[in-house]
Amino acid sequence: MEKRLQDFKDSCMELFLQFLWRQWSALGVAGYAETQDAWVVDPEALLIFSCTVCRHDQRLFDEIIDWLSANERFINIQRLRTIMKKENFQSDAELGAIAEYMTLKNPTPKWKRLSEVCKKKIGDSSPQNLFFMKSGNPLPVPGVKDEIFEKYGLIRNPVQNRSLSKPFPPKAPVTLLLQLRALIGVCARCEVLLYLLLHDRVTIQEIAGQTYYSWRSVQDILFEMGHSGLLTFPEAKRGRTYRFSEEPWLHILLKNPDIKINWICWPPLFRALELIWNKLKDPVFVDLSALGQATELRTLMTGQIASKLERAGIGSLVQSPKIYEGEEYIDVFLSNIKKVLNSITTESQAIKKPGSAMP
Repeated sequence: MEKRLQDFKDSCMELFLQFLWRQWSALGVAGYAETQDAWVVDPEALLIFSCTVCRHDQRLFDEIIDWLSANERFINIQRLRTIMKKENFQSDAELGAIAEYMTLKNPTPKWKRLSEVCKKKIGDSSPQNLFFMKSGNPLPVPGVKDEIFEKYGLIRNPVQNRSLSKPFPPKAPVTLLLQLRALIGVCARCEVLLYLLLHDRVTIQEIAGQTYYSWRSVQDILFEMGHSGLLTFPEAKRGRTYRFSEEPWLHILLKNPDIKINWICWPPLFRALELIWNKLKDPVFVDLSALGQATELRTLMTGQIASKLERAGIGSLVQSPKIYEGEEYIDVFLSNIKKVLNSITTESQAIKKPGSAMP
């Protein structure tokens, strides 16, 4: 792989891990500075993406397991499975092992069923080391192996739960969804209510597409909410939009209810980043000529990445590959993805006043 792509790959991993540490710390994981990101964390999407990226950071991988041990009751397993299926994430083995580990902490059907689904999906895969060193080589495991992870074809040392993670902190934008789940219960109503609180007016289809619930489920929830007197919508069904009175919800849930909270649809964004990462470490891609690599990146952008970034709400950060020819698209692609990464990894973007736009 030529130097510019190798440098970009190294930079991607650094930014991925920096971002993940910040997000998990905001949820209560020990070991990173406090942040004030003005968006809501999607715990299911964050967990799925972390299963891929944190193979390059064992400490964070295990801190996430530690956090789940304390907060697993607030994870929506059915929604997690829907996101995995719809976005075709590739972290079934890692997620399955974590799910089985969670059954030791909470022997309820939800984690057991998830572990079974993941185990069936991966089949009898060849064993591989779970973690990688900075060089990209597998991290050796000379001693005792973790038996649970071995079931999923992943070789690592036994998990050691340090029990340092805290319950998620209240009154912060990043934990709004978790706060609603604690208040109302782990159900689709939380995402529907949150989306209503953060948007002026919405449609059923929009909520369903952004929250990963079925159109019918969202319709039923809005029908029930309509009886509260707080949900406003026209009588005519065609083109119907819904509006929810945010007073006094955000004053109850946030320390500072006047900040502008950005909505990001995280699952397609994380899947886009996973696709990019998998492409950069694909040995077939690495051995291509510069022209061949440019063609691969152009196909990846037009075929999958662009549409996912649009659904995430940050599609404006990338340019159409159609206006660039030959090898020059490599630099355009790298520049576009750097903008995407900077949009979620630059802490200076944290608090925005009402009316300001997402960069």
